[in-house]
Amino acid sequence: MTATVSTRLADFLRQQADRGPPPEVLHEATRLLINQLKASVGAMGHPAVAILRDWAKSFPTPTQSARILWFGESAAPEQAAAVNGALFEVLDFNETYIPCFMHAVSGVLPSVLAAAEIGGQTGAEVIAALALGIEAELAVATILMPTGYFRGFIPGGLTGAIGGAAACSLLMGLDQTQTRNALGLAMNTGMGFYQSAGSMALPYVMAMTARNGFTVAQLAARGMDAPAAAFEGDKGMLSSYSDEPADKIDSVLETLGQTWRIMGQSYKTVPTETITHGPIECVLALLKRAEGRTPEQLVFQVSPIVVKIAEERAARFGAPTTDLEAKFDLKHCAAATWVRGRFTLAEMAEPAFRDPAILDLRARTVLEPDPAQTTFDGAGLLVRYADGSSDRIFIPNFRGTPGNPMNDEELSDVFRVSAEGVLAPDRAQTVLDAAWGLSGAPDIRTLMSLASAA
Repeated sequence: MTATVSTRLADFLRQQADRGPPPEVLHEATRLLINQLKASVGAMGHPAVAILRDWAKSFPTPTQSARILWFGESAAPEQAAAVNGALFEVLDFNETYIPCFMHAVSGVLPSVLAAAEIGGQTGAEVIAALALGIEAELAVATILMPTGYFRGFIPGGLTGAIGGAAACSLLMGLDQTQTRNALGLAMNTGMGFYQSAGSMALPYVMAMTARNGFTVAQLAARGMDAPAAAFEGDKGMLSSYSDEPADKIDSVLETLGQTWRIMGQSYKTVPTETITHGPIECVLALLKRAEGRTPEQLVFQVSPIVVKIAEERAARFGAPTTDLEAKFDLKHCAAATWVRGRFTLAEMAEPAFRDPAILDLRARTVLEPDPAQTTFDGAGLLVRYADGSSDRIFIPNFRGTPGNPMNDEELSDVFRVSAEGVLAPDRAQTVLDAAWGLSGAPDIRTLMSLASAA
């Protein structure tokens, strides 16, 4: 009998935990942790986070508690994981695994933090579990995508709990059978539709996904089982969430431990959705040589799927009326960048999305499909000026993509900028030092204590 997907994933996790992931994979996991700190530090005041935090605080805090990042308070581990998941997701400032259209880390890291804080594992164990959890999640997502995405599911919502369950199984010392059951339970928790983009439902999906990864590992440790063929069975995850062929399973799983998908992440320099990053970089580049000319029209050449996504959202909510809608509106992001000469959280706030100058330029922004661009990595821009002149640029890979990577110091700089007004500069640097040095730390508790604005 052929081993099931959950069994093969459990075998991979145990073998790699015994062998140890490659150093470059562990380093990338550390970078992804720091990237999530960058993505969340400016999200403390968001209403979606406030609602989830208030919900979490409504539960009694048990003896074994975990910290909610940046607020200096603790909650039950499940609730802390949920709030941290929303903090990581709500600004859309996290990483993107572009081949699967997904944010892989927001569903995994919060469960890892909760499990490690109560379990006291070493920093090296935490980083290894995070790396392997992300890798297991990306393997499953690679099987399910792209048709899972085209059906309307949020890839990270479908697979994040699988990554969390994988990582927590390692941290909690689950045996092979328990790990298989944790993965099978997680496969039954897939959730989230892209209809939620532009609303608080999207950070809620990632909050619950993060909680689920932690919870199913705990349940499996207590003896709860799951169907062995939860993924590939006749009524399992593959057929329910995707139109991909079953023979894709072997082609993906056979590469585990050889092709490390975690190394293919794209990082963000500004807090908004992935498809806007190429266009924003194009705008910033042409602004430097605009010499005061007034733009008559912005014409972007982007991947056809970007045009499709933008048109679907325009039909759904029109011009943005909230910060959550603004970040998912490519034309707004581009117009705001041109008018303001920058793109920060302020360019998604109400004064920006109601600014007549931004609204006017947004209305004169055009998206043209370029079949030569098969992914979100690049974009072109033609600016037609009111004086009859024009200028053009093409950026094949925005900063932070594998084709134009962000180095460690640049990533640290983005965290420092993101932390301005939240953490004192010396505190921000202390957090960075603790995060970069986590692999040599006795546990994660010092980092979690430092990652507090209190």
